Formats: sequence, structure tokens, C-alpha cells
Amino acid sequence: MGDFKILKMDRHHWIIDFQKMFKFLTLTLILLFSLVHHTAAKKTDHWSLLPIKTVQIPETISDPWVKNPIDAFILHKLNNRGMTPQPSAPAITIMRRLYAGLTGILPEIDEINKFNESPSDEKYEIIIQELLENPHYGERWARHWLDVARYGESDGILTVNEDKVRSNAWKYRDSVISAFNDDLPFDQFVRYQLSPNENGIPDNYRELKQFVQLGTKLQNNANPNDKQFHQLNDIVSTTGNAFLGLSFGCARCHDHPVDPMTTEEYYQFTAIFFEQFKVQPKASSKTIPLKVTTPRVLKNGDWKSIGKKVSPGFLNVLMNKPNDYWLNTEDHKMISLGKWLTDTKNGAGNLLARVIVNRLWHYHFGQGIVKTPNDFGTIGGTPSHPNLLDWLASELIKNEWKLKPIQKLIVSSATYRQRNSTSKEYAKIDSENTLLWHRKPSRLEAEAIRDRMLDVAGVLNKQMFGPSIPIGNYMETFEDLPQSWRRSIYLQAHRAVEHPTLSLFNSPNTEVSVGARSTSTGEESTLFTLNSKLSWQLAEHFAKRIEETEQTDSISKIKTAYMLALSRPASQEEVTIGLELIGNGDFENLVNFCHVLFGINEFIYIH
Repeated sequence: MGDFKILKMDRHHWIIDFQKMFKFLTLTLILLFSLVHHTAAKKTDHWSLLPIKTVQIPETISDPWVKNPIDAFILHKLNNRGMTPQPSAPAITIMRRLYAGLTGILPEIDEINKFNESPSDEKYEIIIQELLENPHYGERWARHWLDVARYGESDGILTVNEDKVRSNAWKYRDSVISAFNDDLPFDQFVRYQLSPNENGIPDNYRELKQFVQLGTKLQNNANPNDKQFHQLNDIVSTTGNAFLGLSFGCARCHDHPVDPMTTEEYYQFTAIFFEQFKVQPKASSKTIPLKVTTPRVLKNGDWKSIGKKVSPGFLNVLMNKPNDYWLNTEDHKMISLGKWLTDTKNGAGNLLARVIVNRLWHYHFGQGIVKTPNDFGTIGGTPSHPNLLDWLASELIKNEWKLKPIQKLIVSSATYRQRNSTSKEYAKIDSENTLLWHRKPSRLEAEAIRDRMLDVAGVLNKQMFGPSIPIGNYMETFEDLPQSWRRSIYLQAHRAVEHPTLSLFNSPNTEVSVGARSTSTGEESTLFTLNSKLSWQLAEHFAKRIEETEQTDSISKIKTAYMLALSRPASQEEVTIGLELIGNGDFENLVNFCHVLFGINEFIYIH
């Protein structure tokens, strides 16, 4: 009994001590959070928020492997780790890689053979220039920007079972295509998207102003106060992600926990767009008035808890001048925002330049110099090659914000042309290929896969521009039929309906800005290739296309099929396997063989 009493007393004290310890730890965590919180709000020395550095091109510029300054930066880092880059990939591989990257349209067989016969840097440069001037370049690169802009052509389902189509949204997409084809300076591209009207904007780009309104909207039976701040949060968050790679939305309810942005600054941003979303819709037959009619801070992000008034403003951490420097009374507030975003001396222009060149790099290599293209904040990725990033950003600004010269630098580099190879030794040092010691295979995105299947089958309608192709509604999804066989960028971007093909290959979430897509290859995509009606239809068209080449023997048909599908000759082993599949040469067997080519990994991966 005595022992029991002692044990009971010890347990009591233990409980008391635990409670004290818990309180102590809780208070400590609160204090630490507050300290981090305060520090983040004041910190200005994060790498992305500093001016672009003037950097010297490394001495490795003189190395024989180097094609341009990009390679000098890459080689310098590799040498510091005792590593060397891989030699150039075969000419045929580079051709396929280049066409996929710049236009998404496969090269013709004669184009492949012509370059492969006598490849040279001079010929390669000519091909690059031709592809940059090709009108399909704009389609390829507009697709990437539409991800960032959360492009959708319907309202989205939030409160009712409908998803109303925005009949003119496609005009924004066409304006983006034109902007990329014309190499519209990126700073101008940004400002046009933040224009409240069409004043002074060339006809080709007038619909860029839709950027502000592209986001998801609450339906008409929602409380207009909810709707108002849902819309404002959408545009403020998207502006931060798309142009600056910063997560503004985290500051809606409280000062940003890690990045230097206060709640007041967040609501100063909402003040810029406030008039755009000052609406007074009806809910059923009853009119619900707006409670917030002038820009104010909302306590905890709740419109029912109204705080002090705010004036339009920007991020203090990215300002060398006061807000009034850009907020000219003669200009609309959104125009002032565009000026601040693109101002490289006193505004956010340095960060804007870093973000866009990193996006270009990301889409060419499958990962950016900063691996988090939509997050350049303190918990985002750090640059693997900070000097290279700043050099590219400075080159962009020097070239009047034109993207095509940067594109040309990237694809002309020896780094871009490297062979896909493996090294156990190097993999131990850099398993993720952050240092770019070889070419890492990357999977095509959903739209490019579908386009490639249609192109190989010889049925891709390359008509450009115009209204989107309907894909269904919230009750029914349409089949992928011949009348819809245009490039996938022209398929309607419904928010409530997933396209039956694109959805299997990680098509983007159209309700938020997407900087990097998932490119996994799951069971569903494999089953699609094996069993879908579309893949069998296209395999039949592919077989007909081979027959039309007037190849009479099976070996010639196999070789033609490989050149059309994979832009390379078939190996002897592949010819042997192909002969086994084709058998007696019946058309049905040829269809089966073509179907197999659609299903191999190489068809959807770029090496």
C-alpha cells in the first residue's frame, strides 16, 4: 500500500510538471512564431528581392565544349564538383527535342534526314530561327502561359450545378498566341494584361486585358460580399504568383508568416482592383447590398469584420520610391501597377525578369534554375545557378524584354544539346541532375501528347485562332471526335468538365495559377493507350498514312513508321520485332503495330 501511495503521488506531480511544460512550450512557440513573423515582415535580404547582380561570365567560356555563356556558368559549377558534362546527343535526337520544345510539331522526315546527313552549328542555328518564326511557336508557348494565368472559359461550379461558358474568353488565348509569335516585349505583355480598357493597345493584343477576369467566380445566388472578396483574392493571388512568384494570398488574414508582406499591403493590392469587382448582383429576388464599398482591411479576411481604410499600394520590400511615384493621378490604378511591376530601377522589374526567364528554363529542362517557379519566397527553392539566373535576367532586360533571344540562347547551348546518359558516380553527387551534368528525359504535357498522336496519324487540323471547340458541360463530356482534332490549345477550357484525353495526362487546374505541372505516368494513361477508342482510331489513320507512302515491303513500312512516330530510324532489333507484329502484311496487323508505337514510353518522353 505504501508503495502504491508513493507511486500515486509521483504521478500527480508528473501531471503537474507536464502541464507546466506544455504551457511553457506553447508560449515558446508563440514567441518564436511572432519573432519569425516579425522578422519576415522586415527582411529584405532574401535573394529574389535584391537587385540583379552584375556577374562576370566564368573563365570556362574558353572551353571547347562551351557554345555560349550559359554553358560557361554550367561548366564552372560542374568543374567545382569534379564533374564534366555529357557530349552532344545524336543529331536526330536534338531535332526531335528542339521541335518538341519550340513548336510542339514534329519535323518532317526529309527535314530530319537533311540535318542528319551533315549536322553543323550553322544549320542548327538556321533551324532554331525558322522554328522561332514558325506560327506554331506561339501556340506552344501560349499554352505554358495559360497555365500561369489560370485560363478557363467557364465560371466553375461553386454553389450550383452549372458552369456557364464565357463566350469570349477564347479571345484572350488568341491574343497570347499573337503576343508570343510577335515577340511582344514581356514588360509590355504584362502591362497590357493589367490594362482596364483597350486604350492604346494594338488590335492583336486588346483581349489580354481579360487576364484580370479569368479567375473562378461565385454563382449569382451567392452573397455578393463573398463574391467580391473571392474575386479580389483570386486576382491578387494570381498577380503575385504569375508575375512575381510570390504567394500574396497568405497575407489575407494575417501578416505573411514567412515573406515580407503585411496584411495591410495585401489590402492595398485589393484596392488597385477594387473598382473592377464592385458589383451588386441579386440573390434570388432579394437584393443584398455590398457591405464594403471602399477598400478596407478585413480582420481575419472576413468582410463582416471591417478594419481601417486603405489606399492603393505595392510591396514596400520592392520599392525604392514611395507609392505615389507610380500612382499617377492621371492613370488608372491598374496601369500604375503595370508600371511598378516592370520598373527595373525602383520597382519590381528585377524580380519579374528573374521569374519569367526561370519559367522559360523550366519548360525546356523540366525543372527551373529555381525549382519552384511560382514561389520565389523564403520557403521556395533557391537557385541552383544564381549567377546564371541573374545573367539571363539582365540579358532579357538588355534585349528590351524580348523572349525569343533568351529562347535562342537556351536551345543553342551545349547544355541543352547534351546526351541523356547515366553515371553511378555522378548520380551519387547529384541524383536530381540539379547541376545539369546530362540531359534528363521529360514527359510531354497532356496537350502535346494528344497533338503528337493526331500529328503522327496525319489528321491534325493546324488551323489557328478562332472560337474554342466545345468539350461538353457539367452533365456530359463529348467524345474526342474528328471535328475536334485541332491542336489541344483550342479545346474549350471548361472548369467543370475534364477532357477525356487530357485529364489522363495531368491537365492543369484552371482555378489557380500553375507554374509546374505534374508529369507522372499512371495506370490510367497506360490503359488509355491500350484501350481507348481514340488511340485505336488514330492507329488506323496512322496505318493508312504509311500505306499512302507507297511503301510496298514490310521492312520499309516499319522504318517509315518509326521516322513518323519517333523521328528516328528503327534499330535492327525493332525491325525484327515489327516484322513479327506485322506478319503477313495485312492492314489490320499494320494497325496493331502502329498502336504499339503509340504506347511506348519514347512516344511521350523527350530525351
